[in-house]
Amino acid sequence: MPDELNGPPPASDSPGVLVVDDDPLMLGLLDTVLSRRGLRVWLAGGGAAAVEIYARQQGLIDIVLLDVCMPGLDGPATLAELRRVNPGLRFCFMSGFTGSYTSEGLLAAGALHFFEKPFRIDALGDELWRLATAVRRKSA
Repeated sequence: MPDELNGPPPASDSPGVLVVDDDPLMLGLLDTVLSRRGLRVWLAGGGAAAVEIYARQQGLIDIVLLDVCMPGLDGPATLAELRRVNPGLRFCFMSGFTGSYTSEGLLAAGALHFFEKPFRIDALGDELWRLATAVRRKSA
């Protein structure tokens, strides 16, 4: 029986998203919200973990949501590693502080969207759903 608070789990054919952020609270929040939206969610606490997860699950992950500023591999460095696995990777950035990067530069790198923190979590969920399902339609 589905958990009434969380609703039924996403279907096995639901769009998939890999969320990469070094903040465990943000990961938990996004996991809850995106799962409720119907997306299958993979979580990575940093760039190296993201690359490992994506290499194993890329056939199920339609879009990647990357935090910009993280210790170790930051968002753009993680993106470069992910693109070695899949040059056609579809991704978005999110950040409250972009450091030396600009939102324009991040979008110019090919990001489908830049979510500025704090963001409206429901709007982020809706946009990721739209982008992930659009990716699926194009590849079908």
